[in-house]
Amino acid sequence: MRNYNIIVIGGGLLGCSTAYQLAKKGAKNILLIDRKEIASQSSARAACLLTRARTKPGLMEMVQETYDCIDEIEEMLGESLGLQCCGSITIASSQASMKGVEAIEQAVTSFSLPNERIDNEKVSALLPWIDTSAIEAALYMPTDCFIDSALLCSGYANAAKKLGVEIRSNIGVKDIICKDKVVKGVLLANGDTINAPIIINAAGAWANILMRSLEVGLPFTPVRSHFWITDIDKDKFPVNHPFTIIPDARAFTRSDVGALMIGLRESECLSFDPSTLTDDLEDYDFEKDAKWRVLDECAPLLKGYFPQIDDIGIAHYVSGPSCYVPDTSYIIGEIESYSGLYTISGCCGGGVAVGGGMGRLMAEIVLGEKTFVDSQPYNPSRFGKIDPFAPAFQRSCADARSNKKGG
Repeated sequence: MRNYNIIVIGGGLLGCSTAYQLAKKGAKNILLIDRKEIASQSSARAACLLTRARTKPGLMEMVQETYDCIDEIEEMLGESLGLQCCGSITIASSQASMKGVEAIEQAVTSFSLPNERIDNEKVSALLPWIDTSAIEAALYMPTDCFIDSALLCSGYANAAKKLGVEIRSNIGVKDIICKDKVVKGVLLANGDTINAPIIINAAGAWANILMRSLEVGLPFTPVRSHFWITDIDKDKFPVNHPFTIIPDARAFTRSDVGALMIGLRESECLSFDPSTLTDDLEDYDFEKDAKWRVLDECAPLLKGYFPQIDDIGIAHYVSGPSCYVPDTSYIIGEIESYSGLYTISGCCGGGVAVGGGMGRLMAEIVLGEKTFVDSQPYNPSRFGKIDPFAPAFQRSCADARSNKKGG
């Protein structure tokens, strides 16, 4: 069996982004491996908003890296990744959300991102479906975009492959092999072994399964994320109208080919024990009865902005796991108790927007380079020793997602 310098486990957004960033920086002999097809699991179930506005330090730099990666990959591959430049509108209707808009406004202005307060007349022109009577302020960011996350993930993978990364799909990893706390390689599900001194665990919702035999707990758990897509109405929902973030309704919306995608955040989010997840998310029950139960709970908050929600037809419901951390910061870095073992996980619902930046930070840490943003907030050991399979810890992760108001 061939030896590699680096093995990346996981062919989702974070694994593919990391492989691309490593290869771009000159790393050689890299293997990216996934037990399914590239971009076929959680990365295919995202709402795909590339929201630039962030108030935590370093996050806007990470989002900008994603936008830069899209430009680089499109030029490298000579093909479009389907970036939809529609702009966004953040809406405030309370004192708390007004303060949020002001904080965002200050952050994006300091980052020289185009933004403007718009009146309700312009909001109505941009969003024909919305009732503006409750809106006190609206912040328009014309350069915000969204993208098909599976296309973006495949773009990272194809660009990585062009730079020399070997990609093997439909081959599962059973275990990470270590000796005396030093990484040696991986054991495949078919019994074969592959050697490498550096392993990067980017297995998403399944990452803690791979760490269990090493007695390492990554501080996240998968929680349910979901959205609804209405029937098509091209007059109400023109293609590529701005996506919205409505904190007072715990909601976001996005155009979807003449329909409206609606994301609603329930007051008590549901977590999932990662050991119960199936190999294929198509086979997993995310409590699909929530399609109507959560809609009934959350719709009244959105009704003040979208009165038709009681009567509009729902064409699709999409649910999947989103990996949340109690402090809603990502997990990027080396596992302190093992030499050569790294992880990039816990995207906290932001993997599409910040994936390029997360991958770059992971690559810089692995290669010992100066990092472009401070890596300490993402240290995998910042919570100390935890048990990610403990119900109380899983509840703390779900609580971090409950009542989420941002986009």
